[in-house]
Amino acid sequence: MNQKTAQPSANKPASLADVAAMAGVSTGTVSRTLSRPEMISEETRDRVMQAVQKLGYVVNGAARALAMRRSHTIGAVILKFGSSNFAQVVEGLESEVAKKGYTLLLSAPVPDGKTEFTALAAMLARGVDAIALLGFEGLEQTTEILARYPIPHAHLWGDPKGGGHCIGLDESRNGRIALEHLADLGHKEIGLIWGQTQSPLRYRSRLRLQGVKAAAKKHRLHINPDACIYTEHGFEQGRHAAKQLLSASTGITAILCASDYLAVGAMRGLQESGLRVPRDMSVASFNDNDFSAYVNPPLTTLHIPIREVGMKAGHYLLSQLGEAMGSDPHALEVQLKIRESCGAPASRK
Repeated sequence: MNQKTAQPSANKPASLADVAAMAGVSTGTVSRTLSRPEMISEETRDRVMQAVQKLGYVVNGAARALAMRRSHTIGAVILKFGSSNFAQVVEGLESEVAKKGYTLLLSAPVPDGKTEFTALAAMLARGVDAIALLGFEGLEQTTEILARYPIPHAHLWGDPKGGGHCIGLDESRNGRIALEHLADLGHKEIGLIWGQTQSPLRYRSRLRLQGVKAAAKKHRLHINPDACIYTEHGFEQGRHAAKQLLSASTGITAILCASDYLAVGAMRGLQESGLRVPRDMSVASFNDNDFSAYVNPPLTTLHIPIREVGMKAGHYLLSQLGEAMGSDPHALEVQLKIRESCGAPASRK
């Protein structure tokens, strides 16, 4: 059979026939590859799946749901679901959509460049009425899929400059607020324990770090590159990073951590090394997780309205579906929670 190269319209979902034409097989072979892959040879399966991915094809569940007009389900595909912060986002989203009788379908793939596409395609195949995405902002393949299946969508923690469907905060401003608190206390030498910033999925971390560095420059604070550690978020990672900073003997008097998990771990590492928080070293962070007020000492942290991000996204999606929602009551306001983990440096006491 000669392989055809016909492409579906940019605004029309790819069909089974489109996949068959691109792969050079029959529509029956495509159907069996998707439903009973063990019946198909590896070489044929690979050709079919390459065509599926290239065309952004999903099975007809979405079409069936559209024909029925509504499924009363909203999908959420959340990358890097391991953090409790993201769990709070999902809780907020689910509580909001439930107000209008919608069910939330959740998928939490580990991103590798393929798995997230498969998860998104599977969610669309279920015929969800709208979809919330976390970690997909700026991915070309996602943009192509959403263009073919134009249901309402929202990017959770998206840059608000991207439009109404991007539900997030000014992360650069958040970074400035936290750093300026340390500046107001009189700190001049600051260390950082931060999350990774290189991946395209880490844009929030990069924006927040930009705000920290801009505020440091404005207030003439020194962030020593030798006192900056980039790691994954976790208690043990924070503990280990704090000990690394101490061994580097950089002369810092305060540590700003990218999350409460890192900060609590850092305080443990400092205490194990014989330092007192905040008398010998101040520690501040972001998020205001539930445990932040109950550690010793209670943690100074920037409260981020994590759950409200999910609620605001739910309100937006329901409004786009034509539900009577009224004005959006979910304000995304941050607040610095000043507790006992920060104080003036020893030279100022």
